[in-house]
Amino acid sequence: MTTTPLRLVQLFTALSAALLAATAILSRTDPGAVNGVVWIRAAGILLLSLLSLRWAAQLRRGSRGAYRRLLWVSIAGSLGIAALALLPDSPFPLWFRIEQGAQGLVLLALAATLLHPATRAGLQPTR
Repeated sequence: MTTTPLRLVQLFTALSAALLAATAILSRTDPGAVNGVVWIRAAGILLLSLLSLRWAAQLRRGSRGAYRRLLWVSIAGSLGIAALALLPDSPFPLWFRIEQGAQGLVLLALAATLLHPATRAGLQPTR
């Protein structure tokens, strides 16, 4: 099984941790740049990325369930981020939307990697 999905999820997790760190720093230095919605989303994304790390490790062992979960996260996450970035009255500040855009690109790359036949070929046969 290729290591590309794991590396992409590791990048997603690093970006998620950086997002939460930036949220914490900005809440101290510029409280107006951070609201409660930002905190909730940043923490939620970090939690999701940590779960995704576990699923990526399971995917390396050929788990079809992990494959489906990661595919769902990558597609739904990309769509959710696109909606977040495009909504005109979004409660998220510009700096947050930009970072989310970077995460959305990583998730799109993950979806493309997961949909590649070579990735699917490494999955365990169905029972």
